[in-house]
Amino acid sequence: MAHIELLVEDVIINKWDLEEEVVILGRSKDCDIQIDDQSVSSKHARVVAEEDEFLQGNRNYYLEDLKSTNGTELNDHLIAKQKLVDGDLIKIGFTQFRFIENSTDLLDQTAVILQND
Repeated sequence: MAHIELLVEDVIINKWDLEEEVVILGRSKDCDIQIDDQSVSSKHARVVAEEDEFLQGNRNYYLEDLKSTNGTELNDHLIAKQKLVDGDLIKIGFTQFRFIENSTDLLDQTAVILQND
């Protein structure tokens, strides 16, 4: 299952599994991932999971800025909405996260090659 890691100086401080279809990040207590940082909007950004139309059972994840005051960075670039890939770095305010998608490659599971001795 995909998850988001909270990083402080490249050390993982916390981890959240992305079980829901939408995960909201922000300063508000109503957010799924609350960020205690005055430079973060109350509802700053969200991660949206969508079913992959080509690979059954696979999900694609998107990071979307919710019109925050200071913007949302993905790999040092301000974004409005962008697809996430394994290892992406997300910066919201002064807080840094890493997106990890540890699902196995479904294409590798489609065939088993047997060798005849």
